[in-house]
Amino acid sequence: MASNVTVGNATINGYNPANDTNVATFLSVVVVAWSCAFIAACLRFYTRAILVRSFGKDDVFMVMAVLFGIGGFVCWIICCKNGYGRRQRYVPRDELSIVLEAQFYESVLEASFAFGFLKISIALSLLRLNRGGRWYKRILWTLIGFTCFYTLFAFITFLTFCRPISGQWERTPGTKCYNKELYRDFGLFNAACNITTDVMFATLPVPLIWSLQLQRRTRIYLIAILSGGYFAVALGVAKAVFIIAFVHERDGTFRPWAPFFGALQLDMGIIAACAPTLRPLLGSLLKLSDHGNYKDANYYRAGKALDRIPKSGSEKRGYLRQNTASGVFVEGLTSPDPEKWAALNREKTSFTATVHNGGSVKDDASGEKPSIDEDAITHIPPDPDFKGIVKTTEFKVEK
Repeated sequence: MASNVTVGNATINGYNPANDTNVATFLSVVVVAWSCAFIAACLRFYTRAILVRSFGKDDVFMVMAVLFGIGGFVCWIICCKNGYGRRQRYVPRDELSIVLEAQFYESVLEASFAFGFLKISIALSLLRLNRGGRWYKRILWTLIGFTCFYTLFAFITFLTFCRPISGQWERTPGTKCYNKELYRDFGLFNAACNITTDVMFATLPVPLIWSLQLQRRTRIYLIAILSGGYFAVALGVAKAVFIIAFVHERDGTFRPWAPFFGALQLDMGIIAACAPTLRPLLGSLLKLSDHGNYKDANYYRAGKALDRIPKSGSEKRGYLRQNTASGVFVEGLTSPDPEKWAALNREKTSFTATVHNGGSVKDDASGEKPSIDEDAITHIPPDPDFKGIVKTTEFKVEK
């Protein structure tokens, strides 16, 4: 029987361990996952900035998460080019040094800041729902503060592992590093924090979304998309398992499972966070619109309109009238007379509404001239798709 024993770098029976490589598998999976995440993010930015024009703070933080994710992805490519997927004892020392340096920057850019900005973006997006009451807001702001804490903690642990920092990829005389067990424990703490916030962000909005006055199909779609966060939780658990094995791993370049699952966790998190914002873009395709003649109801833009309504008196109630064709909210219809409001809703012609401190409404049909500046006048154009139904959003303004 032929021997299968390998001595040094010798080839026996046509097998050479120096030629073992997993790089194609790791690289293809990460490239596909990151491409999906990047496309989802770009579609989100287009939908928010161009389609519905409600680009907010949560989108700004998502941009930052994507930018840092790009940096981590570049580091991953460098690692694959110089040693990932190959047995460590056959990786030249200079290439191994490049791998370790790229791995360090990947940890800083991706495992700390990209995850941190992603979680803050998700929290700010959930704050847009604004239907959970005071406790809901307090929980989200607490999660934002907690995310900031463990993100900075992770960043500090990466910086202080070795002194000088370059000792992490090139050991020189005088280099001091704390032991691998402590480094593993810090990594486990960071992974546990990411898993905890993933579970919270995937679970917290479910009862609120189910209570929204939307089609059941739409609510199921949003809940299913947010449940994608549980896939990120599963990937985070897998990452934690391999962080535990980090201390005893002797072939980290051949099986870089911890950074591999970490990269996939970030990609899945971006996809899960961006998918709900694509409803205005995909609504007609997936039949998610609330009515065939209505575009997606932009509740965020309605909230922006409320911010510009003059606040006088202790309290006001009224409506934001939405054009059925354009989906644009009309600002400033406060406390109208019920009969007059009903008449305005039945009209198929354009009219102009104004708001002033008294909270009354004046229109073209009355023949009265506006008593305030023209900047406060909102003109409602004729709606070619008007069929006797006007979508309104009730609001309440408190002093």
